[in-house]
Amino acid sequence: MPAQSPRIHLQQAGRSLAECEFLLRQFSGEGAVPDLIAQARHHCDQAEQEPHEDTETAATLAILRAMASTFALRHVVLSDVCCDFDDSDGTLLNGLGKYDSKGVSRPLAEEAVLTAEAALVADPHDALIPLYLGHALTWTGDQDGAIAAYQEALRRAPDDHCARSALSYLHARPAKRPQSETSHPRHAFALLRCAYWINNNEWEDALVLFTSVADVRTHLAAVLGPRPDSGSRSNYLIGEDLDDEGAELALHIHHPGRPITRYDLNARLREDIDWTGVPVDEPLEPPLPPGRPLRLYSRVCFPHD
Repeated sequence: MPAQSPRIHLQQAGRSLAECEFLLRQFSGEGAVPDLIAQARHHCDQAEQEPHEDTETAATLAILRAMASTFALRHVVLSDVCCDFDDSDGTLLNGLGKYDSKGVSRPLAEEAVLTAEAALVADPHDALIPLYLGHALTWTGDQDGAIAAYQEALRRAPDDHCARSALSYLHARPAKRPQSETSHPRHAFALLRCAYWINNNEWEDALVLFTSVADVRTHLAAVLGPRPDSGSRSNYLIGEDLDDEGAELALHIHHPGRPITRYDLNARLREDIDWTGVPVDEPLEPPLPPGRPLRLYSRVCFPHD
């Protein structure tokens, strides 16, 4: 059987971690998380064995490994130690010493710190890794190190409410909020944002990365197809959810060093989306590397397969 390219393995690792992130965010100590982390690590190992010389592949590998380690720590803290650990306000200072009497999270915390420090060197731009380093250092009780990590996360993404909240919890002064929002500093990409009610009590805000606007259009043409029960067009994956108050279907286009361009696709949705004036065929350069997650809008965003 021919070997798969590193690109395929990175995409598969990202897919496993995206599912893992959703389960941790929505259901805390979900039992499927360890297997998903193991799958992601397997694909990272496979990608590392294949020939690659570009720095972007190496950086993506380091980021995915750090994310897997952080999720492993987060899962154990939530399910075994039964303490708070999330991307809304971080975790507890020295939770390892105060609440983990058996030390089950210690090796995972140490690994999370080491992998995050390695990824921090590989990726000097995105806010994801310094945020996760801050979480791990907070849990181990390294307050000064955690503050430095969260301040770096805010330097990279001044609007990240989790880093700001974590600094407040650690009694550190965060930087001033930005006056204006700009694109990601390194890569060009399209972000599809869909916010809707899952049920009467739960709200989902899905953010998915694409390497081109054309891919967004292709994706939406598929998910906005006729409903099998009626043959009529739906407003998204689940019926009329985008008609609800506050629901959103939006396209954000990022070009390094330029303002973010936004399009309200929900307002353009009739029988189909009206793409008039949207730069569907404009190339997005430099492209987002395969499998690369980003920290945007205080959330972890994963690429669409």
